[in-house]
Amino acid sequence: MNYRIVVFCCLLLLGLTANAYALPSKCLQAPERQNVCPHLIYKKAALTVASLDVKMGEVICICLSDLNALRNAVTSKVERIDQQVTLQRIAEKHQLSEQDIFTLIRH
Repeated sequence: MNYRIVVFCCLLLLGLTANAYALPSKCLQAPERQNVCPHLIYKKAALTVASLDVKMGEVICICLSDLNALRNAVTSKVERIDQQVTLQRIAEKHQLSEQDIFTLIRH
């Protein structure tokens, strides 16, 4: 009996771990990002993101580090231009409007 409980727990843990590793592939982030995002949030998607295979209401991962200017005021013109270009690249890669990205972050 205890053997079955141990096997069940191991299988459950394995399934949860596999799902956790699958989520970052459904992450809204800059196309040029090479490293792991240092500031991720997971939330319920306010709209469908077809390129990530995320339907409205499912969990989506968002790299807030790549969208810093949307949350904080930029201090220089160069930073503002850099953030605008990043936002445009993310929107283009995922076939979203910039307003869609704002919606995903805020809702």
